[in-house]
Amino acid sequence: MTGSSDAGQSRRPGLHAKWKGVVDSLEAIIPIYEKGSSRISLFSDREMRDEVASFAVEGGEGGLVLDLGAGPGTLSRVVSRAGGVPVLADASRKMLARAPEFERVQCVFERLPFRPGTFGAAVAGFSLRDANDLEAALTEIRQAIRAGGRFAFCDLGKPVSRVRAALVGGYILVAPPLIGFLTGGRPGLRFGSLHETYKLVLDNASLKRLLSAYFGVVAVTERQMGGSIVVRCTA
Repeated sequence: MTGSSDAGQSRRPGLHAKWKGVVDSLEAIIPIYEKGSSRISLFSDREMRDEVASFAVEGGEGGLVLDLGAGPGTLSRVVSRAGGVPVLADASRKMLARAPEFERVQCVFERLPFRPGTFGAAVAGFSLRDANDLEAALTEIRQAIRAGGRFAFCDLGKPVSRVRAALVGGYILVAPPLIGFLTGGRPGLRFGSLHETYKLVLDNASLKRLLSAYFGVVAVTERQMGGSIVVRCTA
């Protein structure tokens, strides 16, 4: 099993018991989700989504692109503008209701209701870390993509360096609830759930090793001291 550099972490990567609470928090901030998330990322989220969509659509040759944890369709709109045909998948019906212009499927990462090889590509925008069981999710994602297809995502990262990981963790502990509150009042404090997910994610090197067990080529680009990542995988 691929592990994290965090001391004592030997569990399967994923939110597990924290999953329901994180989903509830996301649903509570739907009205301010996009604006708050952009501010928390220091406005780097748009460029990161552009990179993800460009890589995925190029590999999928304009075909079907599965948007995992699609939420209100933020990344799907980028995929659509790039020439892909997005299909949104999310566990939250409330989130999916915000993107009526696309095909939408309510499901979890660990049980994707699609035939093998349905998609030329898959993408995820700041959502893969919210998998209940990351290994089970990657198995499903790989099966949903045809041979030679692509999987790309942007997300929180965790630097291998303990000093950098602590600095990034400190920012995620303090900034999201504060920015959320300034953006949308008390409901915005629920952005604090980001720190719960950060504590559980694999460090960037461990994540790359895990992805390499499912995809032939994996490239991880680090930003903001490794606190943000753009990942490109080829099946």
